[in-house]
Parts: sequence; structure tokens; C-alpha cells
Amino acid sequence: MNTSPSPDVLLKALRKITAALQGVGHPPVVIGDLARQAWGSKRDATSIQLLVPSGEAERGAILGAARGEGLQQEPGPAPLRLKYADAKLGGEVGVDLLEASTPFLKQVIGRAQRGPVLQMTLPVASCDDVILLGVDSDRDGVIELLRANAGRIDAAYLKKEAEAAGTFDRLKSAWQEARK
Repeated sequence: MNTSPSPDVLLKALRKITAALQGVGHPPVVIGDLARQAWGSKRDATSIQLLVPSGEAERGAILGAARGEGLQQEPGPAPLRLKYADAKLGGEVGVDLLEASTPFLKQVIGRAQRGPVLQMTLPVASCDDVILLGVDSDRDGVIELLRANAGRIDAAYLKKEAEAAGTFDRLKSAWQEARK
């Protein structure tokens, strides 16, 4: 989606997908736009991205629970790309679920901290992990987080994980830009 959904639509969608995921035993961790906001970003959220401790075997249960909460699966190659539309509020929002399918993503879940997201308290990926997850896709967001959280960033962790992921040069470039 190119436009930002209203805060009411975001909150309702977040409540519904969280209820669905918790109902099937897969409590989510907030990543993406909403995690950046939780760590100080001033940019509007355009969608909901959640990391879930599940895999391919649990997709059917997750999709069934999401449908039960009024979310619809979007067509395309991403099996857990959903949409929530609310006619009463007059808006819709994309909801992307990312399965914790790698050791790094499982580590992100383990490092998550409970924090405020919209009007909810949910596990949120650590600032360091939000930076690492965005280094390839959201340079401006990464720079904003580096500037806003300079005193709490674990540089050694960022370096180690970025080197392991092959993204260290992009992270280093963003960090240099953030220091300007």
C-alpha cells in the first residue's frame, strides 16, 4: 500500500492478527514499521509486519485463525501476506507475517522486549534487530534509528550479525550517514 492507513485501522488489524496468532500458540514479535515507531521513528506505519515462531507446518492453522478474525490472504508468492479491510472505519492495511525460519530470526524472537505498540503492549524486536532487518530494504529508516538510539545500540552485535548476513558494508554506510 502506498498510503498510510488510519491509526484506528492499524490498531484493529493488529489486535485481530495478534488474537489469531496467540490463539494458535504463535505469539508474534513486532518488526517493520511498527517496531521502528516503538524505537522512536516519526514515520507513519504503512503496514503491519510480524515475526512468528512457526514454519510451513503451521501455516494452515495460522491462515484459518486469521480468516476467523476477518483477515484475507493476498494472492502472490508470499504465503503469509494478508490484508485487513474495515468497511466501517473505511480503510485497509497489509499484514505480513514472517516465519522464524533461520537461526537469526529465531534469535530475534528470543531478544524481543515487551513494549508499547499503538495502544497495545507486545514483544518488539530489539532496536539492533530492527536495524539489521531493515538494512537491505529501508536505509532511511535504519539511519533514523541509528540517530535516535545511538546510546543504546550494541555495535559489536550489529557488526557480528551484519557480517554474518553479508550486509556489513551497507550497515557501515548507513552508520556513517547517521553520524553526519
